[in-house]
Amino acid sequence: MDRINSVFGDIRQGAREFLQDLENWFNQNQRRGILTFVGILLFVAVFSVSMMTAQGNIRESEYEEIVFSDLATDRLKSIPYGTEDQFIKKQKAVSVMFAPPHGSQRAKTDEILTKKGTELNRDFYYYPLVYDTVNIGERYDLDPTKVTFVFFEAGEEKNRVELADIDDVNSSLIPELNRLTMWNIKTIEE
Repeated sequence: MDRINSVFGDIRQGAREFLQDLENWFNQNQRRGILTFVGILLFVAVFSVSMMTAQGNIRESEYEEIVFSDLATDRLKSIPYGTEDQFIKKQKAVSVMFAPPHGSQRAKTDEILTKKGTELNRDFYYYPLVYDTVNIGERYDLDPTKVTFVFFEAGEEKNRVELADIDDVNSSLIPELNRLTMWNIKTIEE
């Protein structure tokens, strides 16, 4: 126990001496000290901003090269990474497929869209659920492990189709997607 106290005492003494030397140097070289401190702060700030920017650029390039490079049909368009909220809000009406980039449901969806994509009555936008899936799932009330098609009008959700809820996906997916914009019929029937 005495040895531990002795070690901590040495550390405290060394820290005091370092701070005292730093204070003496600063008092003798105030201008240089201030410039050094400001330089260190600027370096840390620039480094932090560049790391945040680089992370966004890396994720966007991953989307472009890995996820968006092999979309099933020309009727499926991409939404740039991190812009889904702004994109949806600025569109008068838009249908979005939220889905993970891989998995059995996504493979089945791609297979059907490849075979029957010409039967779709409009384009769909794809937002892959790769990063920040929990927040996106909460924001749009969806399961990030499932394929979900959502129709938005003026930024507000009006109707949705979840692949897991369709009984016969092979024959019913395209008709369900074509009816997705008919949200007011659902309200009238209720």
